[in-house]
Amino acid sequence: MTPDAVAARRAEDALWHATDAVLRRTGAGWTAPPRHPARKAAAHRADAEPPPRTAPPEPTTSAGEEPAALSPPRKTVGRWTVDLASPAPHLAAAVVRALASIPQGQETKTDTAGPAAMVRVWGPEETTVLAETTEHLDELWPAMLAELHEGVSQIALLGGRAIDGFTDFTTHGAVFINAARLTGGRTGLPGWVRLADALVHEGTHTRCNAAAFSTPFLKPATHPGPSVMTPLRPDPRPLTGLFQQTVVLVRQSVLYRLIHQDAPLSDPQRKAVADRRGRLLEKGFQGLDTLGRYRAALTPAGEAVHAEAASLLAVEAAQEEAHAQQLPGGRA
Repeated sequence: MTPDAVAARRAEDALWHATDAVLRRTGAGWTAPPRHPARKAAAHRADAEPPPRTAPPEPTTSAGEEPAALSPPRKTVGRWTVDLASPAPHLAAAVVRALASIPQGQETKTDTAGPAAMVRVWGPEETTVLAETTEHLDELWPAMLAELHEGVSQIALLGGRAIDGFTDFTTHGAVFINAARLTGGRTGLPGWVRLADALVHEGTHTRCNAAAFSTPFLKPATHPGPSVMTPLRPDPRPLTGLFQQTVVLVRQSVLYRLIHQDAPLSDPQRKAVADRRGRLLEKGFQGLDTLGRYRAALTPAGEAVHAEAASLLAVEAAQEEAHAQQLPGGRA
């Protein structure tokens, strides 16, 4: 539940060891760099990998042959060295899957007048925002940035409508984030805060997927489990989706507390951060309550995560209440 780069590295080691074993066993002949999302996609295409106990592609709602096996263009951005992905077949195919998973009429309002989401090239402005974001994360929550470094190897920037962001286990290691989330929001949140939110959100899905590959959180008889209503999606989702969303919401609540406490913000920005944190806490308790009704479906590892999430969220809520009581006239 709490960020742990060492545990994340162990989970990633196990996942990529299994991926490489599939490629060797099937003779797929794919020579992408180690731990590259395109390598994971090649293993899935080989159709010899056991079905992972992970969540299906989960867009955050509001596309030949693979490229040559060259080392990815990793770039040091702020305090993180990561591949700022250019459009590629394995990424385009993931976007197609994500778009197909969105129920009709449930697309986000992001650029609704434009074309559907697609991977686009990073520009200097987006790179600057990412650098600012990583610097703030390293100062506010270094453990989170360290964990992201272990699990996220590519950041794919999306343009267009319908998807704010998502991860896809088939391209494990890549996170997809709409470029609109790197800009100031209508609520007053600055671009770096919105990007930090997106990275924690999608990076946590990546962490959950890697962990669940070795240590399932749901019992096999219930995987993927019944479809249930979840805090972050308007349509019913598998129980795996609810489980991961709950972890995401707890972590986002922590992120916004740290930003509110220690980040350099204007008064309107600080109020926007506080308002967002309040909504995240509410959704987090909603997720915990719903997941609690399905505790029989959880493995011991899943039970442990559920208990830790409940404990952490209770602490976050108590801190929120204590802060509100100290303010003249209410929250800010």
